[in-house]
Amino acid sequence: MNKSKLDELKSIQSSLEDLHNSQEAIIQKVGQLEVNLMNNPDKEVEEGLTEVYSNASANADLVKELLDKFNMRVEKAEKEYRPAPEEGEEK
Repeated sequence: MNKSKLDELKSIQSSLEDLHNSQEAIIQKVGQLEVNLMNNPDKEVEEGLTEVYSNASANADLVKELLDKFNMRVEKAEKEYRPAPEEGEEK
């Protein structure tokens, strides 16, 4: 495993984490909207938000699974990574 490949894996890992966090943020925003609708009920919006919440929750779960699996790959790659000796260092 070389540094370039490990850096690529870590970049993908970071993107997956960002994607998961975005899905979690959507879930929180939908929840807040549902609370706000208690003061101004709107059946059509409530029904739509139920579907949005369900989809976002399923996506968050899916991304979390992908992230967990990918984290294992990154951990394995980190264990396999052996940096090249710096110039001037004894081998």
